[in-house]
Amino acid sequence: MNTTLTIEKSSRNKWEILVLIWIAFFLNQADRQAFNIVLPLIQTDIGLTDVQIGLIATIFNLLYAVLVPLGGWLGDRVSRKWILTLTVLFWSVATCFTGLCSSFIALVVMRSIATGGGEALFGPNYNALLSEYHTNTRSTAMSIVQTAYYIGVIASGFLAGKIADIWGWEYAFIVFGAVGILHAQNDIVQNGEHIHQLKVL
Repeated sequence: MNTTLTIEKSSRNKWEILVLIWIAFFLNQADRQAFNIVLPLIQTDIGLTDVQIGLIATIFNLLYAVLVPLGGWLGDRVSRKWILTLTVLFWSVATCFTGLCSSFIALVVMRSIATGGGEALFGPNYNALLSEYHTNTRSTAMSIVQTAYYIGVIASGFLAGKIADIWGWEYAFIVFGAVGILHAQNDIVQNGEHIHQLKVL
């Protein structure tokens, strides 16, 4: 049974895992860039001061720094697949709600705390999961996933600006969040199928 699982992990599933992680990392970076692109519109619409904008970014990064070690600790003890799936779902829901924010406090809660917290737990686990599946192709796999960073920044910069221009800045977050929720739902289905396969084996 162990041999069968090892073969399955190293051959059939490893590229599927790479694709799922690539999409999640793309959404991770796209979400961050989208906020920067529409920030001038948010500042004008809600009436934020420069200090408040700075605080939103500061709290986001501070919480990220505090929670990253917790993400690594969890990844050593529970399923990394489920950590990634649930964190993508969590920050995507928070991203959708960011589009509904109308005050500084709401942005701190949805953007800095909820989105930042979800992304922090994602950070240390996607590379660990990728390494778990890619032993002889680890460098290749990591380099492919890294392209999601640049493509995410480039694509989201254009898309967020276009969406905000047509429908308003709120919909930039709603659209990106909705895509992330759909991706997380697909991951949940994939994880469920994998558990069923293990039970059969």
